[in-house]
Amino acid sequence: MPKEKTSAKWIETGYNLFAHEGPEGIHIEKIARIVGLNKSSFYHFFGTMEIFYEQLMLHHNNTVDLALKDGKSAQSLDPDYLNKVVKHKVTFMVQVQLSRHRSTPLFSKAYLNANQKIEQSIILLWNKHLGIINNRDLSLLCLRFLRDTFYSRISFEDFNYNFLHDLAMEARKIIQEIRYGKNIFKNLQDDPV
Repeated sequence: MPKEKTSAKWIETGYNLFAHEGPEGIHIEKIARIVGLNKSSFYHFFGTMEIFYEQLMLHHNNTVDLALKDGKSAQSLDPDYLNKVVKHKVTFMVQVQLSRHRSTPLFSKAYLNANQKIEQSIILLWNKHLGIINNRDLSLLCLRFLRDTFYSRISFEDFNYNFLHDLAMEARKIIQEIRYGKNIFKNLQDDPV
């Protein structure tokens, strides 16, 4: 097998494990079993876990770019963009894991970099979804609040269009309550979260 394909197998397998289990799921022996190679292959390509994590974060940066490029064709946040997010579930679950492990400087840097890219890519659709015009600060505040809520609530089992749709609608309801004084909170109390 060509050298690039072998190292890519290690990275892709490690990336998927990271998405599902975070850094706790990354063990050389485990990845070796999955890719069908011995541990010496890992050391040949990466040398150390630190270098492997650096390569995972570079891979994450690239997959975020691919996901956001795919999202550029979305005409609306809901359903277009949300369906693109579901399509790139693994990439967004890695971002969730990075959020949960921000105490590691490498993970924190990758997390913040991706969040910045995501915000830039979604802000126009987000404003349209919320009906916010000429108030970027409010829009970003709401987006960041929703993002943090998403990161704290999501799991692989829940990661689907319906979950994302409900979260996006919650944000819209909150903005409508603020703007129009509607009594939507009564309805939110009736809905189990």
